Amino acid sequence: MKAPRDTFRDEALTAALEQALASGRPESRAPLYDRLRRASGLPGVRLNVGIVQAFAAECARRGAEMDKLIAAMLALHEDVAPYGHVDEIFPILGVAGAGARAAADEKVRRPFLETLEEAACERTRFRIRDMVATMLVQIGVAAGPSFAEVLLRWASDDQPFLALAVAQAMYEDELLAALGSEGVCAVVDALLGRVDREHRAGRRHDAFRRLCRVMEKTPSIAAVRYPAVAVVLDKWAAREDEDVREILGLTVEKLRKGRAQPLAQPLADALVKSTKPLRDPRHGRLPGKRGRGKH
Repeated sequence: MKAPRDTFRDEALTAALEQALASGRPESRAPLYDRLRRASGLPGVRLNVGIVQAFAAECARRGAEMDKLIAAMLALHEDVAPYGHVDEIFPILGVAGAGARAAADEKVRRPFLETLEEAACERTRFRIRDMVATMLVQIGVAAGPSFAEVLLRWASDDQPFLALAVAQAMYEDELLAALGSEGVCAVVDALLGRVDREHRAGRRHDAFRRLCRVMEKTPSIAAVRYPAVAVVLDKWAAREDEDVREILGLTVEKLRKGRAQPLAQPLADALVKSTKPLRDPRHGRLPGKRGRGKH
């Protein structure tokens, strides 16, 4: 999401927001909700990102007076606002508002990060998960290098959806610049560690498979920004975990096509060096080993 607008462009929408905030009663939100529905772009494949940006900017500008509205929007469960329904716009706006508040006001950052943590674990509404990743970028830019501690905790959590949000956020150069080389290296290390320690049954779950797909790009993007990330990748190349090795193999391919080509070959060599010899598929034994014959 690009830099947010300063306010809504629609004066009627601004007036509806003012009315909802002034009253504070749930029924007073009806005109605002109606206008947001019409401006949302939902149902459909193209969410109106501009309206989300404007709402986030309003939340950052107005501060605490928006908190009840944010909470009301986030409270709409998937049974009421399922994926693809026009009302899905409200929890999306709630996430954007929570992220904007966390970025703008350090005093409320912790509780709003807890709110985003819950939203990141949405199982069916991927737009909400994507918005969490977007807002992590904005919060990270505002918080600076210390935000790496939050990302490390999310990346290491047992819930793979949290690591997924971090891996997506790490696509953005703004966040990488804010974290600095040391922070980025630590987060990439934690993400690969999260993949490595997943138990066998968990690897079949949708959240983990999504994490692995996103991680096909995260290490190469980070390494292009900070070549020191290559040291982290070389360390993980010694591991036997198939998913980690597949991620690193794809990282080699992407590095070879980009600006960080010199980093690709050492990582490729490290993967080859740590590859175990394959068993002979015809005889089920290692090359050079004699099978047991009948005597």
